[in-house]
Amino acid sequence: MHITILSGSTRLNRQSHRVALALEKWIARQGVHTAEVLDLAEYSFPLLEEVLHRHPTPPQGLADFAERIRQSDAHIFVSPEYNGSYTAALKNAVDYLKEREFSQKVVAITSVTTGANGGIRAALAMQQLVLGIAGYPIPQMLTVGQVSQRFSEDGDLLDPLFERNMDNFVNSFLWLAEAVAEKKMALVA
Repeated sequence: MHITILSGSTRLNRQSHRVALALEKWIARQGVHTAEVLDLAEYSFPLLEEVLHRHPTPPQGLADFAERIRQSDAHIFVSPEYNGSYTAALKNAVDYLKEREFSQKVVAITSVTTGANGGIRAALAMQQLVLGIAGYPIPQMLTVGQVSQRFSEDGDLLDPLFERNMDNFVNSFLWLAEAVAEKKMALVA
């Protein structure tokens, strides 16, 4: 199974990207599935003018981004909390695509803050987004407060007490994603 991790912040000196990198490493370390971070700061999409399938001149990188999403079996959205919600960059990137890119795929939610609460309002808003694009959100969310004390810039875990949170989140995500992937394969066979 291949998993994309959408790193949803384009902000300078962003902290949430640390968690996206950590999740990629966590999944790779298990040696069963592959994962890749799709960094919205690198794609740098302009504000939505038209959805990809109707856009006369799509922004650079959008076709590649869409294909990576299509080829992925499941997704993890990672976003900081900005004013009680997730980033406009994440919403913009998702809105460029058709619902079918995410339909019937498991999507896990990770919210990140430099403060203590971990961005629960952003996480709840992202779950609503997942439902809107016909994805399957897992009930468990990973909320990461005080991110700079928990993860290095390279995505290494600094807080050993947070390891259990990572394990529980990734295991819950993979359990549901594997179950949905197996069901899809059984329908095709």
